Amino acid sequence: MTDKSVKDTAAQSTEQQEDGRTLDPTAPGIQAAASVINEQNPQLPLWVEYPDAQGEARLRRALEVETIGVIYLDMTGRIVDANNAFLAMSLYSREELEAGKLSWERLTPKEFLTCSRQAFAELRERGETTPYEKQYIRKDGTRWWALFAAKKLNPDLAFEFVINISERKEAEQALIQSERRLRSLIEAVPQLVWRSASYGDWTWASSQWIEYTHMTSADSQGLGWISALHPDDREAARRGWQQASPDGAISFDCRIWNAQGQCYEWFQTRATPVEGDGQHLVEWVGTFTNINEQVIAREELRRSQAELEHRVAERTAELQQAIDALHGEARDRQKAEEQLLQSEKLKAIGQLTGGIAHDFNNLLAGISGSLEVIQLRVSSGRTEGLERYTDMALSSVKRAAALTHRLLAFSRQQSLAPRVVQPARIISELEDLIRRTVGPSISLVCRLADDEPVLCDPGQLENAVVNLAINARDAMPAGGELIIEVRRHSISGALAAQRELPPGEYVGISVTDNGEGMPPEVLARAFDPFFTTKKISEGTGLGLSMVYGFAQQSGGQARIHSTPDVGTTVTLYFPRQEGKESVVVPEPDPYRMQRARGETVLVVDDEQAVRHLMIEVLQDLGYQVAEAADGPRALDIAERLDHIDILVTDVGLSGPINGRDLAEQLRSTRDGLKVLFVTGFAADQSLEQATSKPDTRLLTKPFSVDALSKWVRFLLDQNDSGS
Repeated sequence: MTDKSVKDTAAQSTEQQEDGRTLDPTAPGIQAAASVINEQNPQLPLWVEYPDAQGEARLRRALEVETIGVIYLDMTGRIVDANNAFLAMSLYSREELEAGKLSWERLTPKEFLTCSRQAFAELRERGETTPYEKQYIRKDGTRWWALFAAKKLNPDLAFEFVINISERKEAEQALIQSERRLRSLIEAVPQLVWRSASYGDWTWASSQWIEYTHMTSADSQGLGWISALHPDDREAARRGWQQASPDGAISFDCRIWNAQGQCYEWFQTRATPVEGDGQHLVEWVGTFTNINEQVIAREELRRSQAELEHRVAERTAELQQAIDALHGEARDRQKAEEQLLQSEKLKAIGQLTGGIAHDFNNLLAGISGSLEVIQLRVSSGRTEGLERYTDMALSSVKRAAALTHRLLAFSRQQSLAPRVVQPARIISELEDLIRRTVGPSISLVCRLADDEPVLCDPGQLENAVVNLAINARDAMPAGGELIIEVRRHSISGALAAQRELPPGEYVGISVTDNGEGMPPEVLARAFDPFFTTKKISEGTGLGLSMVYGFAQQSGGQARIHSTPDVGTTVTLYFPRQEGKESVVVPEPDPYRMQRARGETVLVVDDEQAVRHLMIEVLQDLGYQVAEAADGPRALDIAERLDHIDILVTDVGLSGPINGRDLAEQLRSTRDGLKVLFVTGFAADQSLEQATSKPDTRLLTKPFSVDALSKWVRFLLDQNDSGS
């Protein structure tokens, strides 16, 4: 209340005392409102039964509680004052109240004006109103329900308690709607629905029951409903109720009289107990479901059981014969499929070995012929011009090594040196080389907007891109356009399954040409090893196979899309990586001195010719060399040596200790030991992890003598550089 309102109320109270009239806190209307306040606000108890100063003070405090609205009205119906709770309920401000804008007629909807006027008349005549409910209109136009109780303070002023009951009204309306929906649902279901207060004493029956049995609701109540049951089933129904427990369900079958059909039909009874407060049983709700057709079917089934069993036995014998025949056909089909699969395998192996044999025979012919010429000339004392034949032999050896690398790439078993790289940057550096390779008749377009990182061998990636560019060039003999694009892809769902990739983020490298394209039968075999449409002298058929194997070994995939006379697109997908590009490990400088500086080298290889070759090369360079043919012997020799600077070991050693295990055991006792792994086959992922360690490198067979000396010197010199 405002200060002015408080002063006016105090003045009115003084006038009342002078006239001999005082505010009686024990008046019935005040008692009723105070009782409500006490219930909702026990922290502010009203002791209105004691009309003293303390009680009046508590009453004034109670009038300002947040849950009970209090308004003061003059006898014209204008609201002259109100507490904050009422203003919050009506959404009006105190300024609007003090401006005289609030009256009960303005706040009351039209449909409640009659009852409001009756209550106001009662207030004038009796001095107070009987508590009543109605709606008020808020400032924003919405409505709210309230309980009102008014009391006159003097002939010109009254006060009224206002309690917001909107939630209760909404709950009551929701209950009414729920009961309507429930009744509609019950009337819609085909079952006969009923309610029972206790063990079988019905209190209500649905219209379906009344229509089916022609019994009235009154006749069905109590135990009257049992008369509609077949006489033979009434005792079973009583037992069903007697065996029911308060926390369980009732279930039994019985026959009920069909008044329209003038017959009994079978029904299934189900009833569920309903608890009121979670502990005490209120009633049972149950249904009768017509199962007459099912019962008749069961009876017919029982009557024909013997005949059915006989027929089943006959059919079982026939089915067994059919099953035996199917098993025989399945075995024959499986055998035929195995033979076909074996035939396809032999065909693939034949094609693979034929291609390998063709290429290796050519290479061996070059090596053998060169060595024979050298042998003949040396035996005859002619040593001039031998370099020509040694160069020819070495060239054939290098071509053979390149062929084995391609085979390993196809089988996804090549030795890789993966690191985090940015394909866009690599292709940007290759752009000039590719442009010169494809020639001036082909327009090269590089779209390298996405600089996303991937994990792969950068050297193999360069080879793959150049290989694809050369294939695109060959598909455009009259010239055309070559597009190389790097783009990020989000692959999931059906697209991931179609491309045989786990869902996730990928970086795609696409090489597209507008050349001849490939027909479907050629496209289906494009990744097959040694399959090529080029002339024998123009290609080996391993290019795309190598690209496919490299992509899969890097955790990605390769896909081809091609249309004849339109062009071809080859896309390599690599999983996108987080992080920055890896630091490149420098290659050994080919111009640095490779002579030894007193270091000791332990050479381990189970291939005697290779081991002796490495020993002779290293000894010629001035190294102290110890040798072993397997892991256990190498450990014995290492125990007798005071110092070992570097271990050169084959990865696939025969015996219980392979090269990787040997390196780990020696490093456990010799800190700073350098390791150079030598291998001709590296399908083990753990080896790639091992070679990524400091002071460790991998040399792939066949290797040159120069490469061996350079890598040994490079690893040993890392101590000098502090790396």
